[in-house]
Amino acid sequence: MPRYTITPWRHQTDLLAVRTQLYDLTSPAHPSTSPFPRRHAVDRVLAWKLRGNLPHAVESTALLVDAILHHHHSTSAHQSSFAIRAVYAAAFSRFVTGFCDIGRAREGTLNPSSMLEIARQIGMPVHFVGLRHEATHEEVPALGRLVAATGEALGWLWQAYWSRLDEGEVGQRGDHGDGVRWKDEARGLLRSYRGVRREAFKLGKHNSAQHQADIDDFATKCGEICDYNGGENVHALVEVLVDERLLLPSNRGLGTSMNPAFTLWDALLDRVITSYPEFLQTVANAILNTLITGSASRLADERQDAEQEGLYLWLQHLFARYERGSIDAYRSMSAELMKQCCLHPGFWTRKLGKDALAAADNDFVDAWEDLFKASALPDVGEMILEVESDALGEKVKPSPVQEAGGGAR
Repeated sequence: MPRYTITPWRHQTDLLAVRTQLYDLTSPAHPSTSPFPRRHAVDRVLAWKLRGNLPHAVESTALLVDAILHHHHSTSAHQSSFAIRAVYAAAFSRFVTGFCDIGRAREGTLNPSSMLEIARQIGMPVHFVGLRHEATHEEVPALGRLVAATGEALGWLWQAYWSRLDEGEVGQRGDHGDGVRWKDEARGLLRSYRGVRREAFKLGKHNSAQHQADIDDFATKCGEICDYNGGENVHALVEVLVDERLLLPSNRGLGTSMNPAFTLWDALLDRVITSYPEFLQTVANAILNTLITGSASRLADERQDAEQEGLYLWLQHLFARYERGSIDAYRSMSAELMKQCCLHPGFWTRKLGKDALAAADNDFVDAWEDLFKASALPDVGEMILEVESDALGEKVKPSPVQEAGGGAR
């Protein structure tokens, strides 16, 4: 008789889509850097758990990623270090304990092997067991160690489980429509649109009826991508558009106009947003996240970064262009923007926050202005001047650059 395996997902492609959302397949040993698909994937895995028969590898991956999201996207500006460490420690301990318990159960003996021996048998790094013991019976390990161990655990899970899903396990229906395929399709579609649009401007046919029909056709195909799998592939379209820098002109210089880029993409974005209003929020969130993560990863003065400036100008443009849409949707976008600007203060996020407050009504300003001001980082240039003044016993006059706000942060 054939043996059937009951899974909480309907098709294997559903599991592959979750894998794509959890991991960056261009560097699969590392988790994806995009938070919004990862949040959706974690929630989906937790829903699968309610159905039962969820593999421990899938649950462990979701819990470890959930710990990372809790760490980097907490709504509390005063989250204690112990709370964050506890979340990491709980997810990591459950991951190690679960695999060792599975190994012991398979032995079926009255005197099962130790966790250390099971770890060696399944190829798990033995220091995982040591860290798990420390987190359970001693002081909760330092945050840096837990973050590093979580990243290493996700890499091990990729090698032990996720990377093997392609080995003859794609659904028997022959459906290869997982997240990778849809991102490839989105990439080809958006690049094709960009080429057609540029050619139309070059030939002076950008206002022709034929070109407008071409744009409608591209928008329809974008809609088909967004519609697939209950709307999950909205993220695939947005990730290609934002993560691959299609919105930004190549070799753009600092201070140069972004109007050509706006003109190039607005025609398509308008049509997609009309059919899928949530697309606007998703695009804005993705741009903002890229702006924040890019700022954190650069050592140079971020205000001299043309790419950061371009992302800032795109957010400014989107908020100005779609302000006349749904009031509730616009306020929701503005609130999310202000929250992220408060949590991640930097040169461009401060400018965005000031722009949002300047355009907002009194109720919104009352709700956010004090928190926004309190979240500001001290200006390093001003701090240096204060130290020099104390040392010299006199007031040091700031330079014109510092007076203009040009001091490095």
